[in-house]
Amino acid sequence: MNQDQSRTLTQIIETLAGYRVHEKKGGKFYFNFYLNQKMSDTPIEALDLNVRAYNSLKRAGYSNIGQLAEAIAGGVEIGKIKNCGSKSCREIMEKLFLYQFNALPQEKREGYVREVMILNARKHG
Repeated sequence: MNQDQSRTLTQIIETLAGYRVHEKKGGKFYFNFYLNQKMSDTPIEALDLNVRAYNSLKRAGYSNIGQLAEAIAGGVEIGKIKNCGSKSCREIMEKLFLYQFNALPQEKREGYVREVMILNARKHG
């Protein structure tokens, strides 16, 4: 895992936006999916989830990132999957975001993070 991939969502936003982000316990995190076919076909193992989150997704039938992204975009609440509590749900969403962020060319990352921040400000505001 390279340095970019090991950074947390909060660290990325703080670096690009220049201010600290307060995360609410159990708060929802919103972002748009921009997956190409290769990204969609990537196994969920690429998200490097903890065991509980990974096992809950596998038991629910999600084997690749595209299936998971389509389900979430279609309104499936991953927090309602068996053994997928708020902590696992948050981790899954953060790892999906980080996966997508790291797949973007360097010059598009800042714009993407700004888009995500605006989207979340609207949803939480």
